[in-house]
Amino acid sequence: MEIFKDEPTKNSLGKLCDYFLEHHHKIAVAESVTSGLVQLMLSTCPNAGLFFSGGITAYSCMQKLKQFGISYEKCTASCGVSQKISENMAIQICNKFSCDAGLSITGFASPIPEKGIKELYAFASFCFNGKIIFTERLIPKGENQLDIQLDYASSVICLSANAILQL
Repeated sequence: MEIFKDEPTKNSLGKLCDYFLEHHHKIAVAESVTSGLVQLMLSTCPNAGLFFSGGITAYSCMQKLKQFGISYEKCTASCGVSQKISENMAIQICNKFSCDAGLSITGFASPIPEKGIKELYAFASFCFNGKIIFTERLIPKGENQLDIQLDYASSVICLSANAILQL
């Protein structure tokens, strides 16, 4: 199974891997909506063990509280998806894994009619040396949940590669 179907994602992943290897930096990932896909992408890089420290997939607000210290009340009020939650996840994953960089993403890959969630979107954040470098609101392309999750994962890899090259 080919995970990366497009050249921009492959190229961006290569740039990220090269940067972290060359500069001896470490990165970790906090995911929700992508269910580990960003971690999978980073783990496929040659010598990934030299820069990729790991990650956490936390879907529920209870786990976002336990893993990242996100207020349960604030989390449930937004169904676990907000700019602040994404930024907190990026910062906290760096702290948990003692890394220079942290990627995070939280969002919706399918509607949740019972909670009034019809619009699909995600927030992705990148933290480097304790500072949020970017937070982006992503609107997915895709026809089904898996395609949307793959699109989100590709987007966060591409955004992160562009950001890291500007540091």
